[in-house]
Amino acid sequence: MKNLFNFILKVNKLKTIPRTGLVWLEVKNPPTITDHIFRSALTSWLLGEKDNLNTERLIKIAFSHDLGEVYSGDMTPFWNLLPKDKKKRKEALKRWIRLPIKEKEKRNKKEFEIEKKSLLKLIKPLETELKEEIFSCWLDHKKGCTAAGRFFKQTDKMDSMIEALEYLDKKEYSFVIPWWEEANELIVNPLLKLLLKTIENKFYDTKVKVSNNLYDKKTKREIRNILDFILETGKLKKMPRRIWVSLGVQNPEMVASHIFSLTLLVWILGRKKKELSMEKLLKMALCHELSAVYTGDLITPYSRVLPKTKKEIKKVFEKWPRLFQKEKQKKFKQDYKKERNAFQKLTQKLPTSLKKEMIQLFDEYKTLSSPEARFLNQLNVLVVLLEGIQYKKEDPSISIDWLWEWTYEKCDNSLCLDFIEELKKRFY
Repeated sequence: MKNLFNFILKVNKLKTIPRTGLVWLEVKNPPTITDHIFRSALTSWLLGEKDNLNTERLIKIAFSHDLGEVYSGDMTPFWNLLPKDKKKRKEALKRWIRLPIKEKEKRNKKEFEIEKKSLLKLIKPLETELKEEIFSCWLDHKKGCTAAGRFFKQTDKMDSMIEALEYLDKKEYSFVIPWWEEANELIVNPLLKLLLKTIENKFYDTKVKVSNNLYDKKTKREIRNILDFILETGKLKKMPRRIWVSLGVQNPEMVASHIFSLTLLVWILGRKKKELSMEKLLKMALCHELSAVYTGDLITPYSRVLPKTKKEIKKVFEKWPRLFQKEKQKKFKQDYKKERNAFQKLTQKLPTSLKKEMIQLFDEYKTLSSPEARFLNQLNVLVVLLEGIQYKKEDPSISIDWLWEWTYEKCDNSLCLDFIEELKKRFY
């Protein structure tokens, strides 16, 4: 457990590393690596399921593909090729860099070795089975060893391009040209080619004829709806967690980063729960906070008792609010109804089978009506506690005793209790 715990702490550093390409373009509050991983995993699940691929494998590849950036930083195809001068660098970013084949191969090999070294350093202390699985998923992304690996590499480039379009104004779309050129070079999957044309029509107000005879009108409409869904979930990369905002945390994590943390913990600890479905756990983790797109990020029982001033708010967080059973039930019903309506609104235009699957996962999680949901709820508490502990290290005035109370009240799974003990040894 100690090595797993250290691994999770190191990976959490990715929440503070912004996406390099958008930093170079001077985007304010750019998404972090964990924000990107969350949405690339969600995107690959939705599109991969449409293409009949192994979605569990896709999500794991998504979560492994940038882990090495804990040490290497966020590398882009432009690394070591841009001028140091900000003005000249920004101008250079309008063009896709053309290189001789030999130089390109040399750079790709060097980048591969840097990322490989960084990832191996990160996963070295882990037990062999987990270490091999993470490395296998990363290698699949880099080399395209399986259909899932090849599909994710293309999806990842697509999601990066969507991210650039989301964070830039229309007048700055000339900077997206390199993303377009890279995507056009890389994307060969017919479904993703269809999505590429759909993105062009969406963002550039064009009417590019989607001449893809492999898909009928229904599929083309479904891809438009999936794109709209993807764009809506992108709002979670800009939505700070209200619990940390209320506590006065500087630079709190976004909802997207929280979803990343929970999904990663599902993979790391859930693999020990052989009786549970890993695919279901991963998908449920990705779904569990999506309703925040419309409800905002709801917080604990405190949301009903928070005063207005910062000083009074901190006092409220000094203890965990105790509620009568009837009050708890009333609160649950109110929140559940609000969140479920939001989730249904968010998923309403998705393909029927996908919408049904996601709503079922959401319902199970909220009502604790499956073994996976009960386990995931406990992991979610652990993720919040771990995040709170790290914020307290930065600002000792923050009170998190209530989080310890909440954790012991919610957790009874032996794996979770072992994790709590490791937390106590390290921080309490």
